[in-house]
Amino acid sequence: MRQSNRWLVIADRIDSCTRVVAVLARWSVLLMLGLGLWNVVGRYLGVVIGMNLSSNGLIEGQWYFFDFVFLLGLSWTLQRNNHVRVDVLQNRWSLKAKTRAEFLGTVFLLLPFALGVMLISLGPAIHSWTINELSPDPDGLPRYWIKSLIPVGFFFLSLQGISKAIRSWFALKSLSFQELIHEDSSGEES
Repeated sequence: MRQSNRWLVIADRIDSCTRVVAVLARWSVLLMLGLGLWNVVGRYLGVVIGMNLSSNGLIEGQWYFFDFVFLLGLSWTLQRNNHVRVDVLQNRWSLKAKTRAEFLGTVFLLLPFALGVMLISLGPAIHSWTINELSPDPDGLPRYWIKSLIPVGFFFLSLQGISKAIRSWFALKSLSFQELIHEDSSGEES
């Protein structure tokens, strides 16, 4: 029991970390929308007053905030079970079969994919920092910040996948234990 509590504490800490990351993603939505509004209004207002009120940097900033929303929101979406799922088969499965599929899918599909993307994207992110990569557009933003967000986002997705696997494992153990108790109690009656 003590060992299981330790694993569930780890899962709780990962979930807390994911909630902090989700706050950054939420604020990025507001900043993205505000910047997008300014880009549209600035473009038309700038034509009227004869000044350029928008720039490539502001437009790229809007894209960068979208990247924050998407990449930092991955782990939060997983925590909240809001990822797209194919429920055609799962509608007919028992709770134990669904939990088993959740565990196996997390361990053998989600985690290898997320860790793979994280590891593959580290090299280009580091290279971008070493060459101080900038946007090719005039007045564009540095690219190394946003390229770093790819491994960071998939790192948090991997962490949340670990939390999901821990919780699925303990749910499976609990369901197996309940079935065992149910079988024992039904065996005693006969």
